Amino acid sequence: MHAFTGAYAQSQQPYILNGSATQRNCNCYVLTPDEQNLSGTIWNKNLIDLTQSFNYVFEINLGCKDGPGADGIGFILQTKGTNLGSTGQGLGFKGISPSLGVLVDTYQNAGENDPPWDHLSIQMNGVSDHLLPGGDLVAPVMLRDGNENIEDCAWHLFRIEWNAVTHTMKVSVDNQLRITMNKDLVADIFGGNPKVYWGFAGSTGGSSNVQQFCAALHPSFDFDGGQIFCDGTPVTFKDNSSSFGTITRWRWDFGDGTVLTTSSPQPHLYAEAGKYDVKLVIEDNSGCISDTLKNTVTIGSYPEVKFGPQPLCLGDPLQMADSTKVKVGTAAKWTWDFGGGQLAHTQNPVAPYTAPGNYPVHLKVETAEGCASAATQVVSVFPTPVVGGMFRNACIGEPNFFNGTNLTPWIDMAKWYWVIGEDTLRQRDVAYRFPAGGKYSAKVHAVSKDGCVAKPVSVQASVTDINLRAGRDTLIARGQPLQLNALADGEGLHYQWTPSTGLNDPYSNNPVAVLQKDQLYNLIVTSPEGCREEDQLLVKVYAGPEFYVPTGFTPNHDGVNDNFKVIAPGVPKLDFLRVWDRWGRLVFETSALSAVWDGTLKGDPAPAGTYVWMVQGMDYNGRLFNRKGTVTLIR
Repeated sequence: MHAFTGAYAQSQQPYILNGSATQRNCNCYVLTPDEQNLSGTIWNKNLIDLTQSFNYVFEINLGCKDGPGADGIGFILQTKGTNLGSTGQGLGFKGISPSLGVLVDTYQNAGENDPPWDHLSIQMNGVSDHLLPGGDLVAPVMLRDGNENIEDCAWHLFRIEWNAVTHTMKVSVDNQLRITMNKDLVADIFGGNPKVYWGFAGSTGGSSNVQQFCAALHPSFDFDGGQIFCDGTPVTFKDNSSSFGTITRWRWDFGDGTVLTTSSPQPHLYAEAGKYDVKLVIEDNSGCISDTLKNTVTIGSYPEVKFGPQPLCLGDPLQMADSTKVKVGTAAKWTWDFGGGQLAHTQNPVAPYTAPGNYPVHLKVETAEGCASAATQVVSVFPTPVVGGMFRNACIGEPNFFNGTNLTPWIDMAKWYWVIGEDTLRQRDVAYRFPAGGKYSAKVHAVSKDGCVAKPVSVQASVTDINLRAGRDTLIARGQPLQLNALADGEGLHYQWTPSTGLNDPYSNNPVAVLQKDQLYNLIVTSPEGCREEDQLLVKVYAGPEFYVPTGFTPNHDGVNDNFKVIAPGVPKLDFLRVWDRWGRLVFETSALSAVWDGTLKGDPAPAGTYVWMVQGMDYNGRLFNRKGTVTLIR
């Protein structure tokens, strides 16, 4: 509901409506509904005098259909009366003479020589064709710069100003000046008669749109220049409303319970900071009441200025941090004064100091509402420490030792940190045990007693894992040379075999052994870092070359004597081992010394009984060597 009561009286209605024109509300009219072949005109029944200047403001709405929409409307001055109009492309203006029409044309009629975009023109004497003599006073222009369509469902501000002294007419759309024309309307169009009717005409033809206008009735307010909106400061509201007629009443609601009905209210003091919905309603001399204008006015509080951090540390950007609080409003401007004429205007600048010391810093903060406060505090700048790290390599199973070093001994440290893997150790000197050999990175940093953090420094320590493998236990023939091959990880390793019996070089990783009896060797390997590992190797010695073959086996999977195999000391290469059943059928064959027969035949258990075998190979002297015999499979 409006703040004003009562409705306009029919006697106050200043317009005469013709054709399809209807009144939508007090100050708004529909010239054509969205129907074809209609014409609507609305004329003010009171003649105006063109020897007097005027400034008419309207809102126009040309519907929502672009391509299939038509045809447009015109603001018309004429002397013929108040029952004129026409349909279609003439926009209700065609044929009216003498006349002046400010035409808003939304359809391209080839017969009228229209441009392809919605356009604005000034024409005279009912001639709507742009190329006919005596038609255009001002050639067509776009209604809005760079916008070809005004049939966009929106309302657009339409202003026509006439200066009777300079004979100048200006036409604006949405506050953009689109046409300026200099012409003596009284002498050049109306034959010396200054008294004319004015009104709007609109029409549709084969295409259509809803086409309507409103006589302007806009509540609006502004503020004095330099107005601040701060707690304790009165606010001066300036009426900036516009109306086609004369504004006769105002109703202000300041949002805090205060209501006034003057055009220029006294400066208003709000009781406290906050956001207030200010409303304004106006009424004109025709009895029309505007919609309610509602704008939120923020009365801001003064900033509580604070900043930091403490301390600032040289070596890193001296980044200031504004922590000002504003209860109501928004901080918008910052002025930092670091002394010596050094200023900054960003919220979080970098301080310009290059040496340790205590510096008074002044900060002024101003809000978007114009509320300003300031504070000064002493900022301490300290040197940043520099640290290093020392380490000691370790053998597998032993801890690595790490030591933090202060490279700026004149700066006292408060805290030390080592980051090793996923662990953080809060000590200057630490011992850490790694799970495996390899190279590992660790980082050390520290914090001074002034709170300045040293940059982390990486060190790389290693863990030595020799991973010694002396070799697999083996068997050889008496006097057969055996090549030993110990394996170990690392470089510069020292080897020692004990005892040295039968070895050609007990300090090599691959000596040759010639033995007459069984021997257990112990191998010790030492790395350049002093890491030490031991392993053993058993060598069994048989008379040979010979094949040692069992006389029976029991493949019952009890882990004892489950397989038939050949032990071949002195025979490094096997030509074959073959097994036949009693009928001469081959049941097993191999050329690998390590292969065994598990007592199966084609995947099934072979029957118990006696089987014949034969084995042949090359001894270590290169001589062919073979044996044959029988074996009993027991189940």
